[in-house]
Parts: sequence; C-alpha cells; structure tokens
Amino acid sequence: MKINIFGAGTWGITVANYLANKGCDVYLFSRNSSSPNFNLGKFNHKPDSINSSITFNTDIESFNLDYLNIIAVPSNAVSDIMSEIHNIGSKYLLLSKGFDIQTGYLPVEILFKEFNISVDNISVLSGPNHAEEIILNKITASVIASRCDNFSKDLQKLFSSESLRIYTSTDVIGVQIGGAIKNVIAIAAGIASGLHLGDNALSALVSRGMNEISLLSHVYNIKKETLFGLSGLGDLIATCFSKHSRNKQLGELIATGNSVSESLKQIGMVSEGYYTAKNLYKVISENNLDMPICIEVYNILYKNASPSESLKKLMTRRLINEIY
Repeated sequence: MKINIFGAGTWGITVANYLANKGCDVYLFSRNSSSPNFNLGKFNHKPDSINSSITFNTDIESFNLDYLNIIAVPSNAVSDIMSEIHNIGSKYLLLSKGFDIQTGYLPVEILFKEFNISVDNISVLSGPNHAEEIILNKITASVIASRCDNFSKDLQKLFSSESLRIYTSTDVIGVQIGGAIKNVIAIAAGIASGLHLGDNALSALVSRGMNEISLLSHVYNIKKETLFGLSGLGDLIATCFSKHSRNKQLGELIATGNSVSESLKQIGMVSEGYYTAKNLYKVISENNLDMPICIEVYNILYKNASPSESLKKLMTRRLINEIY
C-alpha cells in the first residue's frame, strides 16, 4: 500500500517507520529536511535508525493524493497543510489531537467544514500511543474512528500487529474530544507532580478530570462510552502518568517556578494542551459547565494565576456530591 504522511515530528516519523516496517511504501513530507534521521534527537528513547525505504520529500506538490493521506501535524497546522493537499476524493487519516486556535474546530471539523471533504473519507486515530514507546515496538492499543465502517476496518487491518491492537468506532467527534481535552488535565497532573502533592492527589485529580471530560458528551452530542475508552480515559492515564508527556512536562515546569513562556520554550515542541485550554474555556463559559480543574489550568496559563492559589480554590470550593 502507498501512503503519504504529512508532518515529520516524532509522531509522524514513528507512524512512517511503523508502516514501512509492515511493507508499505511510505512518502513522508517535511518542510525542514530530506534526511530520514534529522528528527531522531526529539525522542527521549530513540531508535538507532529509521527504515531506509521511507521516501523523505520537501516538495509537497509532488505527492500523489490518490494514496492514503495521513495528517501528523499539530492541530493549529492542520488548516495550513490541508490548504496545500485538499482533494475532494482523497482519503485522510488524522493523528492530530486538539483544536484550531483561530476557529475552535477539531481537526476533523476543519476537513469537512473548511475543505468540504466527505465525512466518509475522514478517519482519526487516537489512544495511549506515545511515539517514544511505539517506535521501540512496545505494546499498546488505539482506536480508529470513521463514519464509513469499511474505511475504519481497512485501516484497522493496516495498522494492527502483534504490538499494536486497533479497535474501530463511528464516534469520530467523541474520539477527537477525548484526545484533545485529556491534554488539559495532563497539564494539571504535571502541576500536581511539580508541587509534590503525592500519588493520592494525582489519582484524585485524574479521576475528577475524567468526570469533567465526560460533561462534554452533551455539548458535542457524543457517546460518553467513547470518552471512557482508549481515546479518552486510556489516553488520559498515559498522558498524566508518563514521563514522555509534553503536557505533563509543561505543568511540572510551571509548578517549579518557570513562567508559562519559559516552560513552553524549554519543551521545544508543541504542547497541544496549552492551546486547547483556551478553546475549552470558551466552551465551558458558553455552556455553563462545572469544570473547575480545566478552568484553573486556563487561569494559570492565561491569567497568571499561581498554582498554589488555584490548588487552594479547588480544595475549598463548594462541597458537592461526587456524581452529578
């Protein structure tokens, strides 16, 4: 099978390498370099090399869009890359997790609202899938969602292996919401870790964070079960507890006294949760949602609130039932 991948960050390289090892002809687009190993330095635990059969290319106009097109850029770059590769009849698989900061659209919404791509030609992959582990063939599971059952099942067969188990879903928006919002909770988890609050506090935070995420099922008309699946709860656990999580690292840096801008600079790669927090705050306000953890993350990132002040607000707020 012939596959285009647009985006040569750690996740794009990982998926390219994974599919090339499965015998696919992979064409990887990068704006920066045509060298197959130029981005390996971004991996915390990097492989020795990348499959040499991958074709790296900096000329985006040379790509044949009749192949499967995998979008592996940050959410804020999806619209830009699609402006160069949109084709009504082409099929797309989205790996991006977040919102577009300008429009508030999820990546899947960008494709069908801005570029009129048929929903039957759009799929998304999400789950607990840190690139640093998949590149080393460590075992995980993920979900591929599409409104077209045949499309998702074809991709399920393409991606499944002894190290990666793929499930399918038709709840495309639900899968994207889980993958996006967990990054905000991961920033909170990093703050808790940076403040040395302990395992009890972190576990309570993740549990209450999952409760907040589930409130979005009514706003987006998605299945709550999806949010408690691999793309929601599964990814939330991985992102909140893993040393590979950039969003958790952002929270840790802020909690240890670094400014938000300094923390983002130190990480050096996109932390989707930073942008998602701003879009999410708007959704919370417009729908009067009770999501205090996400609100305090927004306050820390954008209102210069101190982590200790936000913690105190969370712990002394009005007492309520656990389930509401």
